[in-house]
Amino acid sequence: MFNLDKLESLKGRGLVDSAFVNIKKWLTSEEYAEFHPEIQVLIEAGNVTELNEAFYKIIPFGTGGRRGKMGAGTNRINIRTIAESAQGVANYLMECFNPTEARARGVVITYDVRHNSAKFAKVAAQVFVANGFKVYFYNGVRSTPQISFTIRYKKAIAGAMISASHNPPSDNGIKVYWDAGEQVVSPHDGKIIEKVNGVSRIEFSDFDQAVNDGKIEILGEEIDEAYQATVAKLSLGNYRDVHIVFTPLHGCASTSFLPILRRAGFSRLDAVESQMPFDPDFSAVANHIPNPEVPISLDAATKQAAESGADVAVASDPDADRIGVVSREKLSNNNYIFLNGNQIGVLLFDYIVKQRKAAGTLPSRGVLIKTIVTTDLLAKIAEANNLDVITDLPVGFKYIANAMNTRLAGREFVFGTEESHGYLYGDYCRDKDGAVAALLICEYAALLKQQGRTLFEQLEFIKKEYGYFREILQAIYFSGMDGMDKMLKIMSELRVDLPTEIDGVKVVEVFDQSKPYGGFLDNALVFYLNAEKTIRVVARPSGTEPKIKFYAAVGKPVGLDKSEAEYQTIKKECDELVARILEAMVSKAEQISAGGQRFEILG
Repeated sequence: MFNLDKLESLKGRGLVDSAFVNIKKWLTSEEYAEFHPEIQVLIEAGNVTELNEAFYKIIPFGTGGRRGKMGAGTNRINIRTIAESAQGVANYLMECFNPTEARARGVVITYDVRHNSAKFAKVAAQVFVANGFKVYFYNGVRSTPQISFTIRYKKAIAGAMISASHNPPSDNGIKVYWDAGEQVVSPHDGKIIEKVNGVSRIEFSDFDQAVNDGKIEILGEEIDEAYQATVAKLSLGNYRDVHIVFTPLHGCASTSFLPILRRAGFSRLDAVESQMPFDPDFSAVANHIPNPEVPISLDAATKQAAESGADVAVASDPDADRIGVVSREKLSNNNYIFLNGNQIGVLLFDYIVKQRKAAGTLPSRGVLIKTIVTTDLLAKIAEANNLDVITDLPVGFKYIANAMNTRLAGREFVFGTEESHGYLYGDYCRDKDGAVAALLICEYAALLKQQGRTLFEQLEFIKKEYGYFREILQAIYFSGMDGMDKMLKIMSELRVDLPTEIDGVKVVEVFDQSKPYGGFLDNALVFYLNAEKTIRVVARPSGTEPKIKFYAAVGKPVGLDKSEAEYQTIKKECDELVARILEAMVSKAEQISAGGQRFEILG
C-alpha cells in the first residue's frame, strides 16, 4: 500500500483539492492498479504541475467526443477513461432504446493509426460485449467516415471511433456515433457524459473468446468494397486526365482516398512515399502535426508536385475525414497554391452545382448546409442557383449531419461543408469524408485542365462572378489549470460589455448562440459589422481545451464586368479590413485575459 503522506504533503506545494481527491481514489483502489507505478513516480518527483493537469478534472465530452493527452489520470486518455466512456455509452443506449433491440443491432468500432488506438478499440469492444451488445470490429485501421457508413450499412445502433483527428502524437480519444451514423449532439452528448461520470462498475469480456463465440464480428474486405464502391459512384464526370500527388500524412487515407481514386480511374496518381506508412509519430510530417488545415503539413506533397509537374496535391488527416489541397497556380507555370478550407468548399460546391445543372439533376428543392463560420460565398452560389441554405449551425460537422436528419423537411441535401476542411456529398454517411472530396476535386481539376485553367484560376473566376470573400482565423491557447477559466472569462466579459465597434467599424447586430434561437446552442458570439452580414467576427471557445478561436470574414460584390484592376482593388480592401478586424478582436480578448499563446493565422 502506498504511503499517502507524500501525496498529502504536495497540497502545500500547489496540489489542488480536486486533483488530490482523484489521485487518492486511483491509488487506493485496485481497479486502477496498472496506473499506480506511473502516478507514484510523479508523486516521488514532486511533479505537482503534471499531477494537477492529469487529475484536476474528468476529461470532458466536447464537440468531437473525448480527446486529449494520453497517460494516467482522470483528465487523460487511457484504458480507464476509454472503458468508462464505453460503459457510459452502453448504459445510455439501453436507456434510449429498447435494450434487446439495441444489443442485437450492435455497435461498430474502428480506430486509426495513433499510439494505443488498437488497444483502446479492443477495450471498448470488451465493454460493449460484456453489456450484451453485438460488436462489429474492423480488422485494422479505417477512416472515420467509414464508421458512419458502416453503422448505416449494418443498421447498427451506435459506433465508437478511436482517434484524436489531427492532434499531436501525444493524444488520442474516442468519438461516439448514433444510429443514423452521425456523431452525438445535444442532448445526447451531455447525458452520455453524465452516465460516464456516474460509472462505478465496468463490465469486461474476453476479446478473443467473444470473437470465437460470434459476439464480435470482424469486418474487412466486404464492407471496404461496399464503402469504396458507394463513394466512387458519386463521380460527376469522366474527367481523369490530371496528375495527382497524394499523401495520407501517415494516416489511414490509404484505405479510403487511394483505393477510391484508383477505382474511379485516376491513373496518374503518385504517392509521397515517405508519408505512406502508418506512423503514430507522424515522423515525416513537418512539426509532426498532420493537419491539412496548416500549409506546412503539405510541404512534402507540394515539393513533390513541383518536382514532377503535377496538377494537384491532396492530403488527409490521420482519420481521413478532412482533406488538404494544393493547386498549380497556372498551367503555364510551376507555382503551387495552398487552398484553405473555405476555398476547397467553394470549388467543390461550384463543381457539384455546374455538373448537376448540366445533367438536369440539380433538385428544385435542394439544400446547402454549412456552419456559421464557413464562407458566405457558398450561400451566394446557392442563392444564384435557387438552392436553400442552412447556415446558423455551430462549429462542428456533427451539426451538419444532424441537420441532414432533422431539417431538410422534404428537400434534398446537396452539399455539406465547414471551414475546417470538412465536406460531404451524397447520402451514404453522416460525417465529413475526405475521400469523396478528393474524388470530386480531382475530377474538377481534370475538367478545368481540359478547359485550360487550374483550380486556383477557377476560384478567382468564381469570386469575380459571385463576390470576393476573405475569411481568416486565429486561436489563443491558455496553458495551465486556469486556462479554461481565462478563456471563458473572455466570453463572459464580451457578453457583459458587448463591443459596439471593432477597429472603428460599427457593430450592427450581435448573434449570441448561447441563447435560444431555434438551432443548437453554442458558446459563441457573432458580431455583424454591416447590414448585409457580409462582414463579421466570431468568438468561439473550445468545449474541451483552453483554446478560443476568432473568425473574421469580409465579403464584397465584384461582377464579371469589373476590370482586373478594379477586382484587385476590391481584394486589397477586403484583405486589409479582415486583417484589421481580426487583430482588433484578438487584442481585445488579450486585454481581458493576458498570457495566452497566439496560433498562426489561417486562411
